[in-house]
Amino acid sequence: MPVHLVSSIDVKDFGGSTIRIGDLNGDGGPDILVVQNHPSNRRITCLTAVTVDGRVLWQVGQPSLRHGEIYSDLPVQIHDWDGDGQNEVLYIEQARYAELHPGTGVAIERALRYEGDATLVILDARTGQRKGTLPLPAPADDCFLFADLTGSGQRRDLVVKDRYWNMWGVAHDGKVLWHWQGSTGHYPAIGDIDGDGRDEVFVGYALIDHDGRVIYSHDPGSSHQDAADMIRLRDGSWRLLYGNGGLRCLDVSGKLLWSHPLPEAQHVSFGRYRADSEVQCLAINRGDRTFVNSPATAYLYDIDGREIWSVPQPRGSWCTASVNLNWMGDGLDCALLYHRATIIPNRAALPGEPLYSRVPGTPDVVIDGRGQVLDEFEMKYTPDRTEKDRENSLYALPADLWGDGRDEVIISGPRALCVFANARPLQAATLYNETYYPGR
Repeated sequence: MPVHLVSSIDVKDFGGSTIRIGDLNGDGGPDILVVQNHPSNRRITCLTAVTVDGRVLWQVGQPSLRHGEIYSDLPVQIHDWDGDGQNEVLYIEQARYAELHPGTGVAIERALRYEGDATLVILDARTGQRKGTLPLPAPADDCFLFADLTGSGQRRDLVVKDRYWNMWGVAHDGKVLWHWQGSTGHYPAIGDIDGDGRDEVFVGYALIDHDGRVIYSHDPGSSHQDAADMIRLRDGSWRLLYGNGGLRCLDVSGKLLWSHPLPEAQHVSFGRYRADSEVQCLAINRGDRTFVNSPATAYLYDIDGREIWSVPQPRGSWCTASVNLNWMGDGLDCALLYHRATIIPNRAALPGEPLYSRVPGTPDVVIDGRGQVLDEFEMKYTPDRTEKDRENSLYALPADLWGDGRDEVIISGPRALCVFANARPLQAATLYNETYYPGR
């Protein structure tokens, strides 16, 4: 397969399933932020900034071999927060969960009473030194994203949420603009749907205006949104896509345009995977939670909900996830499918141990708009890692690390981190008639 291993980074004791990509050292090129968290409550415990070749730039917090696994998103981002042309690292420190919610198990997600505020911490991305903080409502510690809620022309405000129940719009200066209570799902999607220069927030069962006004809201029943995406078509209309409790496509009024009864559509995205139409919809139905019977399946639909193809994943692939990938550089999206390794449930896992144990032999893959596998990726471990280390779950992200117009694939886990590149010649015009004399 034409895949090139760019780097295999020795993450020692600071490895993690969560990474963020951005310029950290100020040289104009992307670096990698490796994030660790307490395994039972999402509290961020260590941040390590490394270059693509593995050189450690700085570290904040105490690394631990037991803090690399995740079960949810984490509240950390890289962004030029203060507009000075240099990035900051922003993360949320939790308020104290003083009285836990009834029914709290291994995962601590909610409290009846909190002490203090949650805190947005702002670090200098070059050094890891603290530059400032902002108070946030105490429960607001699950994840956040940047949006333009105030019409500044820049996405420097925040949309921040707790695990499943509340969401806040927060201005750049820390002022809470609004609070919405409902079924937030895992992660919102944002976009300026009405063209007023300010972003709306889509959480699957509801669409919230920039000022917190509810544009529409549907009863989620016992479900929550696992994934959401939105896109503006060439004719100016919008499509809103979300998964769980089925795969559903809506217009901006909340009208259901089409749906499919997929039991658990955990990952959904719009993209142009094929050249024969404007846009298509990719979804992963995760299949049977028993890890034995029906496998996860990748589906591609056209914009009107007609199935183009479906591709079953290996047996026992309930954790399969997908993300759009610019792999070929030809203007078409591919899909990176990861977490496909055959897995078995580890229900008795202690904090810091894998929730799901991996059985080697099923690599991450890139598939194209025909549903065909183009390339495969297997994590490369440093020699000191044991077979036990290889059981940890792995996550993947794409990023154009070299600026060549194609994405690289970064695979991360508690015990390893690898960067892979497409080794094919870039499918772009070749500059073969070189001359110092301009002209055609």
